[in-house]
Amino acid sequence: MMVFILFTIWALGLFVLFTDPKRTSIRWACATAFVGAGGFISGVIDETIMPYFAEYLAAKPGTTNTLILASRISSFICQVGLPYTFLMFAVHSAEFLSRKVKLTIQYAALILPLGMLWITPVYPELLFNYWIMVAWVIPFFLFSCTLLVVQYMREKDPLVKKNSFFTNVLIIIPLFFVFIFIYIMRIQNDYEAWRYNMLVVTIQFILIVAISLKYGFLGVRLRVEKKRLDSTLRALTSGAQIINHTIKNEAGKISLYADRIETYADETNQPSLKEDALVLMQSSQHMLDMMNRIQNQLRDVELREEPCDPGQIIEQVTQNLTPYILKQQVEVVSELDETLRLYGDGVQLREVITNLCMNALEAMKSGGKLHLQLFMSHKHLIITVADTGTGITKENLPHVLDPFFSTKRTGQNFGLGLSYCYNVMQKHQGQLEIYSEQGKGTTVFLFFPKKRVIINDSE
Repeated sequence: MMVFILFTIWALGLFVLFTDPKRTSIRWACATAFVGAGGFISGVIDETIMPYFAEYLAAKPGTTNTLILASRISSFICQVGLPYTFLMFAVHSAEFLSRKVKLTIQYAALILPLGMLWITPVYPELLFNYWIMVAWVIPFFLFSCTLLVVQYMREKDPLVKKNSFFTNVLIIIPLFFVFIFIYIMRIQNDYEAWRYNMLVVTIQFILIVAISLKYGFLGVRLRVEKKRLDSTLRALTSGAQIINHTIKNEAGKISLYADRIETYADETNQPSLKEDALVLMQSSQHMLDMMNRIQNQLRDVELREEPCDPGQIIEQVTQNLTPYILKQQVEVVSELDETLRLYGDGVQLREVITNLCMNALEAMKSGGKLHLQLFMSHKHLIITVADTGTGITKENLPHVLDPFFSTKRTGQNFGLGLSYCYNVMQKHQGQLEIYSEQGKGTTVFLFFPKKRVIINDSE
């Protein structure tokens, strides 16, 4: 069991590291996992390796002493290094701290772990003074938790904030129990309580995998649903192209024969037959119009990228929708950072925002508020379109991005608007997130990566 937990911690640390190895906070998160694994390395040596190879080691005292030393060093690194690496993770996650402050804390905080190395016998017995340990470990832990919570409270980016919430829960709560079992319980002379950490790590790992699948952890999100949607869109695009040619040919034949029937009806003076021919011609034309519309919506989006002004695009969209806004007595509130410029396809972005605003207006038949925002977070340029309309039910919300899914019961709606918006955002390496509550309204967030933001016209 202990070996399994050890490999689980290593796997989790590597998984986190490979997601974004350039981020300092991610590297410290990985370091926290590997340093915390030191206690289990010590346990594996003492309780698995040495008993299993007892006969061999009996004849090799040098090897035995080396294993004992490795065990003591691993345990020391775990107990002294874990509070420090966790603090560094929190410090480098706190974006409100300047680089100078972060480095000052990083080097100043190192004094206490080094001090423990100076006063703690490591071999042949590891003898900590746990009263001294608790005196600095607990403040480290509390200060780290405070930084993470403050960073969460200050975060304006809703996508990052949601991820931070789950990250904090999945790190702070397990480490709270880990610190109790390693440090607090040893003040009470309970040196076996650390074994409960195996249960803590197992539960933590299961929760991290489950929450990563749905929400995200440390910036990691296993986008199973996204891949499913991408595959569906690609399949529909290919399918539409294949069947479009066939249906157009067949509809053309129907129209041709309907025209001949109409001519024959005129020549033979059969008005009822002529009416039937007209119905056939109208139906074939409707089929052609519908297929053209579906294929236009499902076509692969090709960006024509150039510097564009998202604030100006939003203002143009609201101006064009003024007749709808006035008719439905909707109040429009705009909070736009007009200094922001974006490298992207302005025409496609305008169509996306128009789609979202039209959806919002259709949800507010009896009036309401349309709230448009454009702002910059630490990681994204964000556009939000929020309404106070009817909202989306919990049952429908997971499916609103699916092609052909629509809650509108009109013959003119094919449920492709949001799929198109999603496709455009994917082409911009961005994300589209929808939050809605039935009866309270819907908010759509468009997240554009920071690398697409133009800092100034000279860049």
